[in-house]
Amino acid sequence: MGSANVLHHLSPETAQALQLMFELQRPTGDWPIEDDNNPPLESSPFQLATVAARAIANAPGWLGEQRGTPLQSRVDLLEDYLRAGGKMQGDYDQTDLLWSASELPGLLDAKKMQRLVGMIFDHQQIDGGWSIRTFARPDQWGNGNRAAKLREEPEFIDPPSDGHMTGLAIIALRKAGVPATDPRIQRGVAWLLANQRSSGRWWTRSLNRDGWQFISYSGTAYPLLALELCNALPAQS
Repeated sequence: MGSANVLHHLSPETAQALQLMFELQRPTGDWPIEDDNNPPLESSPFQLATVAARAIANAPGWLGEQRGTPLQSRVDLLEDYLRAGGKMQGDYDQTDLLWSASELPGLLDAKKMQRLVGMIFDHQQIDGGWSIRTFARPDQWGNGNRAAKLREEPEFIDPPSDGHMTGLAIIALRKAGVPATDPRIQRGVAWLLANQRSSGRWWTRSLNRDGWQFISYSGTAYPLLALELCNALPAQS
C-alpha cells in the first residue's frame, strides 16, 4: 500500500517483500497460519490470502511486470484459490474477498460480486451499523476454540454493531462501487459518526478474550478509511 499511496511507484523494498511473500506461498495457493486461534485477522489462511491479493493489486506496476515470469504462476495459484473458496470464517472472509476482488480486476465476475454486496447489506443492523458477530457462527472463527466464549456472551442473541465490522462493511461496499450516497451507506456513516468514543477509537469487543481488546486498533482504522471513502471525515480545526 505504501508504494501506491506514498511513493506512487514501486519501491525496491516492496518488490522484495512481494518476492518473499510468494516464496512462502503453499502449493495450495494460500499461506500458513502458525496460530489460528486469534480471529478474525490472525486465524484464517483464506483471509490472509485476501490481504495478499490486495497487496499485489496495489503495488504500482508489479502485476504487469510478472507476465511471463515464474511469479505469474504463483499469482494465478492465488487467484484460483480465492475463486474456489475454501474453509472460511463465514461471511466475514467473504467480505474481505469482495474488497480484494474490487481491487484485483478479473478475480470475481460481476454476478458473484453483486451477490456479496447483497450479503453484506443483509447483515446491516437496525441502527445502521454492522456487527462482526453476525458474520460467522461461533465455531467458524479460527479453529473454533472461541465458540464457547462467544455463546456465553450476554449479547449473543442480539449482538451490537461495532466499529470493526461497520468500517469493513462500508470499505468493501464502496470499493465494489456502491455510491456513498446510497441511503444504506449513509446509515452506516451516521452510526460511525455517532459512536466514536472520546478517546478517538471505536469500540469492538474481542472475539478472543475480554482482558485485551486489540481488535479496537482495526476497529478504529477501518472506520477512518470508511469515512474517508465516503468523504465524511470531520474537518480538522
